Amino acid sequence: MSAKNSLSESIKEAVTATSRAISGNPEIEISFGGMGSSLPNPPKSLEELRSFRGKADSLACVEKYRDKSLKVQSGIEKVDSLVRVMEDARVEILGSIDYPGVASNIQAKFSDKCKLYRDLEEQADNIEMGIEAWLRKICLPDIPSPESSTFLAQWSTLFDEQGDTLKKELIESLYNQAQFQEVAEKFLKGLNLDDETKETDDHDLEDENEEEEDSAAEQGENDEPLEQDSSADQDSHEGDEETDVDDGDLDEDAIVDENQEVITNQSWLESLVEQTGNFTYKVYTRSFDEEIKAEDICSPEEITRLRKHLDQLMGPSKSTISKLAHRLQRFLMAQQNRSWEFDKEEGMLDSARLHKIITDPLTPLSYKVEKDTEFRDTSVSILVDSSGSMRGRSMTVAAICADIISTTLERCNVKTEVLGFTTKQWKGGESRKLWMEDGKPENPGRLNDIRHIIFKSADTPWRRGQKNFGLMLREGLLKENVDGEALIWAHDRLIRREEQRKILMVISDGAPVDDSTLSTNPTNFLDLHLRQVIHSIETKSDVNLIAIGIGHDVTRYYKNAVTIHRAEELGGAMLDQLTDLFKVD
Repeated sequence: MSAKNSLSESIKEAVTATSRAISGNPEIEISFGGMGSSLPNPPKSLEELRSFRGKADSLACVEKYRDKSLKVQSGIEKVDSLVRVMEDARVEILGSIDYPGVASNIQAKFSDKCKLYRDLEEQADNIEMGIEAWLRKICLPDIPSPESSTFLAQWSTLFDEQGDTLKKELIESLYNQAQFQEVAEKFLKGLNLDDETKETDDHDLEDENEEEEDSAAEQGENDEPLEQDSSADQDSHEGDEETDVDDGDLDEDAIVDENQEVITNQSWLESLVEQTGNFTYKVYTRSFDEEIKAEDICSPEEITRLRKHLDQLMGPSKSTISKLAHRLQRFLMAQQNRSWEFDKEEGMLDSARLHKIITDPLTPLSYKVEKDTEFRDTSVSILVDSSGSMRGRSMTVAAICADIISTTLERCNVKTEVLGFTTKQWKGGESRKLWMEDGKPENPGRLNDIRHIIFKSADTPWRRGQKNFGLMLREGLLKENVDGEALIWAHDRLIRREEQRKILMVISDGAPVDDSTLSTNPTNFLDLHLRQVIHSIETKSDVNLIAIGIGHDVTRYYKNAVTIHRAEELGGAMLDQLTDLFKVD
């Protein structure tokens, strides 16, 4: 055994022993590295070790301080979700109070979590982080957390005003789980979060409808001039780029095989999105964008190595894959109901009419022929967010998710493709360099080089395409994400399929992030575009759109969405989503 492996094993043994001591359960088992495991593998750097130990201590605190028989059941989904967040914080706070060593580890874990979340979403949407930071502040005043200041600044005033009378009760009930949950529920209901969210959503919807009506009226009065003006307002680079594509890439784009589809500069969906509201999405240049097959990104040796690593992570989930495949297959096969054609001259003897031979001997024998009811053939596209915010556990779950879905659906004779989206570079790449050379014009639009990846095309068998899924774990691949354009790309590929039913499944952490674009445009630029694209697909397209959030709530974007927090939730969540969509109309 190498020194590196020996150190890793020593850390695992120490963590397991510590967890058993803290929890008071000598039989508690801690697994590492695979799907469904308690913890990831030990980190390579000492800087990350304390946070890793904090995750292990958190598991021990759950075992010690939580009565798992007590369920959160307020009847309000948003409140229940936040009560669970507060309950998770409660057990960690208790561990920090009772064990000073645990306090420093859990604080390191929480600090890393703050740094990660701070870069993922708009601060206004991070209520989970805000409420956890606030609860830690009032219960652990002697353990400051500078990293949580952003979330506290956003939410602390509201929580202090609404929860002033309940602060003392929350602190006093820390050691009483049932009482704590009651107080937490009372506190959250007092915030009227659901009402506020509903009012905001209704208001936004009304604004959208008004904008759509205004836009439609304007286009009806003067359609062609508007289009000309819009085209004229586009920057010169976009026009130059279109010329380049037409002249230089014509022959290349005209070649279409099973792994390569033509990308049009102006698809039906893009034109539809542009007509939604007054917001206009711009792209500074597409000259450096890239659509690439996974096998062309790195060497075959590296792809094989990454696939072996993914197989190791999937080891504990093989039974889950098998069960999921069999259950879904049985469901789909049940949709192919059989029927009979009667009174045929040949086929299978119709036993139900044999009595006529006795009652009317002159009646000829009756035969029946079995036929299959035509089953709506289906194509499924899985679009995986391959950005830096998905790094680590989220990306691992996403890769496993893609592998499980594709192999399951193939067993059911459903065409499936797996796509990924990221950027070629950090901080803008060649697009930003060109923008700077051009004098940095204001509001340039999308200002980065996007990369769209084909991990497995719909017509490629899983056996041949599965090797590419390991590439999702490649560190250098994960950069930034422009979700709206990725959805348009995946939708356009899917809409050209011949299958009758089309399903687009997005696996993401929910928030589009590109620093170069957001630093030169309004901060909600990418967010608005994503919402426009989703709205257009959900209301105007025949494609069924669903989303799976990895550790983050994506329901604020997608109408049909589910959030996965633990890998073991994966099978059931996917089965429920697919079963609903595969129901015969």
